[in-house]
Amino acid sequence: MVKIVTVDDSSIIAERLAEMLGEIEGIEYRGNATNIAAALDLVRLQRPHVVILDIHLESDMPKANGINLLIMLRRLYSELKIVMLTNLAEDQYRNTCLFLGANHFLDKSCEFDKVQAIMKDLTQAHV
Repeated sequence: MVKIVTVDDSSIIAERLAEMLGEIEGIEYRGNATNIAAALDLVRLQRPHVVILDIHLESDMPKANGINLLIMLRRLYSELKIVMLTNLAEDQYRNTCLFLGANHFLDKSCEFDKVQAIMKDLTQAHV
């Protein structure tokens, strides 16, 4: 089983992702965090294979966001697959996130459905 957690401050997005992931055989959804501290705890406790991460998060650290969390996760868990899923889809964010180690970068507004295909590919690669 591929364990996945999400990090998004929108309960609507988190619920939709949980539903979508639940439809994929071989995936075990392990929960959502809404800020950096909760995300670090969730990843430490659940040891997921994949994190789906938004850039905009609830504020729990001054001037920090999902990009800062991406850096932290990449340093702590180099093997972790990280999928950025955000409305901040301008090239500067895309290029920065990919440069910092995100495996995928998706625009919530027009690429949300690609999450399912990426997760199916990851489950097949994990077997």
